[in-house]
Amino acid sequence: MTSKTGSVILRWLLVTAGSAWIAPAAAAPDKGPAGEFTATARVETPSGSRTMGVQIFVQRPMTVEKAQPLKKVLADGGQQALLAAIQGSNRGHFRFGAIDYPIDLVVAQETRDGFKYVIVTARPLKYEEVNERRDSLEHPFTVVIFEAPSFGSGEGEVYTKAALQVEQDGWVRVYEYGRDPGTLKDVKRK
Repeated sequence: MTSKTGSVILRWLLVTAGSAWIAPAAAAPDKGPAGEFTATARVETPSGSRTMGVQIFVQRPMTVEKAQPLKKVLADGGQQALLAAIQGSNRGHFRFGAIDYPIDLVVAQETRDGFKYVIVTARPLKYEEVNERRDSLEHPFTVVIFEAPSFGSGEGEVYTKAALQVEQDGWVRVYEYGRDPGTLKDVKRK
């Protein structure tokens, strides 16, 4: 496989909500999972490293429990089946630099001090990828994973050309095409 395995394992697609949720210790009662976040992303591009501001607008997050059927869709039908199942779901949007991208799937998991988010969206395919039928076409997603504590700032990872795969052990893993995932720093709720 020409991609590298992401260091984050997507537990939210494996476990049920009952065993994955942790009772919040100090989370503010009025701050649910929907919201607006700012961060700084650093990603590798063919022309080198780029650092840019990110704004994430989470409008309709799903729970871990509600996302469970998507794991079966991925296992049975692969990347394209998952893409068809989530594309156009209008769950928010994120802005990398000056470009907006729709959020097709966002799962929010409550933690002891805030929420952990997994965001998946169809990535824009480049003309040469499609025309030359490159291997990168099997990595049709952009995936952003981050923690947003109720106080202070969080961090996460950015997979610009990602594939998701259900492994034999039942875990869903993120694979970044051809390089390591980027980083997301200074994640703050607005």
